[in-house]
Amino acid sequence: MGDVYEDPLAELALRLRTLRAQRGLQMGGLQQRTGLGRTTISQALNGHKVPTEATLVALAKALRADMEPMLALREAAVRMPPVQDFVGEAVRGRPISDWDPLDLEVHPAAPAPSVAPARAYSPSGLPSYVHRPHDEDLARCVAAAANGTSQMAVLIGSSSTGKTRACWEAIQPLAAAGWWLWRPFDLTRLEAALAEIDQLGPRTVVWLNEAQHYLGAGHGFGERLSAALATLMSDPSRGPVLILGTLWPEHANRYMAVPHPGQADPHAQVRALIANRRINVPDKFDAAAIAAAQALADAGDQQLAAALERTPDGNLAQDLAGGPELLHRYHTAQPAARAVLQAAMDARRLGAGVRLPLAFLEGAAEDYLTDIEYDALPDDWFEEALADLARPVHGNLAPLRRIRTRNPRQAPGVTSPVSANQKRGPVYRLADYLEQYGRQKRMLSCPPTSFWHSAHDHIKDSDDLAQIAQEALHRYRLYWAFYLHRASGVCGPTGGGTQTCVVRMRQTAGDAAGVDALVRHEADAGSIWALLWLAACHENAGERERAEHYLKNAADAGHVGALVRLLALRRDAGDTQDAEDLARRVVDATGSPHQDLLPSMFLRTKRDELKKLKCSKRLAPYMGYIWAAPQRRVTTQSAEDGTPTEISMEFTVDGAPLMTARNPWFDEDPEEAEHHARQAVEVAGDSDASIFLAHLRAKSGDLPEAEAFARRAAELGEPDTLVDIALWYSKGGEYEKSKELLRDAISAGASDALVELADVLRLTGDEVSIEALVQQIMQLGNANSYILLAHLRYRANRFEEAQTMVQQAADAGAFPDTFFSDGVEPWLSKGTEPWLIDNMTTWWPYGLDPDGTPTMPW
Repeated sequence: MGDVYEDPLAELALRLRTLRAQRGLQMGGLQQRTGLGRTTISQALNGHKVPTEATLVALAKALRADMEPMLALREAAVRMPPVQDFVGEAVRGRPISDWDPLDLEVHPAAPAPSVAPARAYSPSGLPSYVHRPHDEDLARCVAAAANGTSQMAVLIGSSSTGKTRACWEAIQPLAAAGWWLWRPFDLTRLEAALAEIDQLGPRTVVWLNEAQHYLGAGHGFGERLSAALATLMSDPSRGPVLILGTLWPEHANRYMAVPHPGQADPHAQVRALIANRRINVPDKFDAAAIAAAQALADAGDQQLAAALERTPDGNLAQDLAGGPELLHRYHTAQPAARAVLQAAMDARRLGAGVRLPLAFLEGAAEDYLTDIEYDALPDDWFEEALADLARPVHGNLAPLRRIRTRNPRQAPGVTSPVSANQKRGPVYRLADYLEQYGRQKRMLSCPPTSFWHSAHDHIKDSDDLAQIAQEALHRYRLYWAFYLHRASGVCGPTGGGTQTCVVRMRQTAGDAAGVDALVRHEADAGSIWALLWLAACHENAGERERAEHYLKNAADAGHVGALVRLLALRRDAGDTQDAEDLARRVVDATGSPHQDLLPSMFLRTKRDELKKLKCSKRLAPYMGYIWAAPQRRVTTQSAEDGTPTEISMEFTVDGAPLMTARNPWFDEDPEEAEHHARQAVEVAGDSDASIFLAHLRAKSGDLPEAEAFARRAAELGEPDTLVDIALWYSKGGEYEKSKELLRDAISAGASDALVELADVLRLTGDEVSIEALVQQIMQLGNANSYILLAHLRYRANRFEEAQTMVQQAADAGAFPDTFFSDGVEPWLSKGTEPWLIDNMTTWWPYGLDPDGTPTMPW
């Protein structure tokens, strides 16, 4: 037996409005999808009339609704007795508080991609309102109406600039005072609208959103309506009333245009009505409005926060209004158009720049289509998809649009080379909202093979290609990581970067012969990382001459680090003259001002000695270290007796102040480091110094004080240190204390705290709680949770499930660079790495293909 409703027609209308809001459809979209008239749809959505069965079926199909419950409600509504006083209420409208802003054509706002768009049609589904200068003018108009004087205001602005939302916010004081609102629904019955205007009573808002439909109506209706509205405002016995309208600038300009002498004046009444009642709404938020929006975002409004991130140029209203329709276009797109969008989403989230080459999109999209979809494509499928995706939505936003890059301007007489963009052909940009949505919704998926092929063949920006190669590595797609990085031509600070990591995993899998052949092939092609790899192998084997051979090739190719190492080997061989010549080459290559220090500096090889040298920060990257040694700078003043007195002391690198707590070389003097760090915390509230002291005290065994500094760092916006101290407690067996700190870190926003808490629960044997927690992590889209689940399955001897979880982790890109480094560093659940690496290199010795199957030997 189905539910019994007191008013089935009202329930049916509510369900239709709810579905319309969830689908993000405006009235025009429903008309297009159903073929129904605006009046018919409006009456069904607002419960003014029981819809016919054909009308309801058309609406249910357009809204993707379950048909049977809808038809049951309709049958119940047909059996209900008619409402006798409906006509009178329809004339006066309804109390403002009974209206839903979406029914008044306030655009549903784009939800934050990470937040479920629950009931977007309700006021709570809209973001916080940001007041702008035009709101002050509108507020004065509303206040005058509330005080008894009839008023009218017409907001003039481009599409989706916030006009209708501004009107809705402005009348909220009138809602509290019991005012009613009337809007003419049926644009085909303007005669009836004129009659209803004559019956409107005091304390009524007349709602004319997109007023061109009324004021610009043909056959003289617009003029007659304008005259009726002017009469309404001038009649004291019927006031106060408030007339609110919105217009695009082109419509307002047409109505305000004065005809030439002798010409007809089709808009005389309209012009007289709106002339002194226009309020302009700017296209963009100004600096003050953006600051106000940022304050609301910081206070927790995720919709505004996401919009500010997407549109730093101030087009917030357009972004928020266009987001739902962009999302609707994505979900309802034809297969080819959807495939192009998914390829663009994946490209942006994996590191490609905003300018996506046309050739890349066409090649990448193919494998996003099923075999049936691909076989059904017409010959011009890609052109059709681009044309469809270029059609704008609210705010002149399009899912995917072509962009142009301005060529650099040269002085007269200077020949300008052909720009890279001209060489590469057309480029396209994905809508920011869809990019953000894709990052959230597709973060756990690995792109198909066509994506990697097309990236290799058509993305020419070296940095973009290197980033995509790194993302392939994180997904254990070793083949594509290797060849994409080779195509990028980018050489990392240690040589091969991504390629070195791939070779290391092949080596771990026991493929020594394959590794040797691969590296030598790359070395023969001039790859610096391969030359350095072979040099290290020969040096470790005691084959100094062979090592010098490869180092010389790398140095000749411009790698200063290879030059430095070659210098050290020549010194060890006793060839001082050659070593000094090499040191001078380093000076020439780096432009270091410390030329007098170079010969002695590079004749030392031990790290302890290198750390003690006072050398230029400019040379540090070539030596393989981040920081050069600090130099103390002392400021003095003369005392009365003429002796210098120290008044301040700080450490610098190349004259730039350097906080002692940030310098790893102060491990040589921890007492001095701690002294300066405590000063930094007490005087300046330095978060880095708090972090430094938390770790320093933890290493000393003083966990309570370490915790205090970690909490101080968390108060300053650095909660991750709480996780570190929690692990110290866990290491000492104080699991309850560890759980306490981890829960506090979660509350403070530490990204890794959930995973670490799950690990502590594992250590304490709380399997039930850990499963629930890991499921919570997975709902948040944390890829590392798959590794944690895999570890649980592995410990329970459920090996096939563990392997499936690891593959899902790979698809999601859960393996950071440290996972592939020598002596894998702990990065997730402590104790998981040995079994994980051993099994991955056994299951997939050559990596994974994009579809998740093991890669064949290569």
